[in-house]
Amino acid sequence: MSANHAVRRRTVAVPLTRALVTVLAAVGAVVGGIGAPSAQAGPVGSRLPDPTPWATLPVPGPATVRSGGTSGPSVGVLRRPAGDPAWLAQASDPASVLVVVNKRRPLSPESYVPADLDGSSGVLLRADASEAFERLAAAAEAAGVPVRARSGYRSYQDQVVTWQRWQRTLGDVVAESQSARPGYSEHQTGLALDVLPRDGACQDFGCFGDTPQAAWLAENAAQFGFVVRYQEGQEAVTGYTAEPWHLRYVGPSAAAALAASGAHSIEDYLGLPPAPTY
Repeated sequence: MSANHAVRRRTVAVPLTRALVTVLAAVGAVVGGIGAPSAQAGPVGSRLPDPTPWATLPVPGPATVRSGGTSGPSVGVLRRPAGDPAWLAQASDPASVLVVVNKRRPLSPESYVPADLDGSSGVLLRADASEAFERLAAAAEAAGVPVRARSGYRSYQDQVVTWQRWQRTLGDVVAESQSARPGYSEHQTGLALDVLPRDGACQDFGCFGDTPQAAWLAENAAQFGFVVRYQEGQEAVTGYTAEPWHLRYVGPSAAAALAASGAHSIEDYLGLPPAPTY
């Protein structure tokens, strides 16, 4: 390498290094001063509270054209659920509306029976869930997509009968993806129900996903404290095929937080392990 070559390389390296420092400083500002306090952050080690229930992480985004006309990688934002301590604290309590039941989390005791079952919604549900569904049904009717409750609370013994029927009809493997074993069913909590259109050609779960009712529920159920529990693409997390008709009551605050987080299952939102199998 010639001396002139070496001089040119050093001359170019200085502005590149300065540019790199500038970029890193900008990224540090986006991250929010992780590992180092800022002039606005308060005492060393303090952080402003995160107003959302999920973590925000900087990630490289696609190339973008900036105002100066040059293009390059942008900094995107990836939102990941960080868990909800208040929900997690009640996730194992069968009497709580925040109880989490899946193939890895059976009800305890397995014979649990809710104390406040109410049938005013057309099926047995816990009182809070029943009242919320009546409000949801009234709003759906006003929107031109009336729904009805098809099934609600099932006792442990009811689930034994249901599970055995699906075993006989579908075989063990398929039944596992479409029905819960006794003691592992959300229906036993009194907080879950299956819905169908109140009228119209579709009166079966097999066609429900193509109805305007299904689309309306996906968009609006959270306003009434419900989540569509088993969503498409979540089979490896929930252990069940998509069930757009299956609503789970968790209360308005929890439902709104889950919807805002972008998570598609309770497990993802709370940071719980997937439950594809028992």
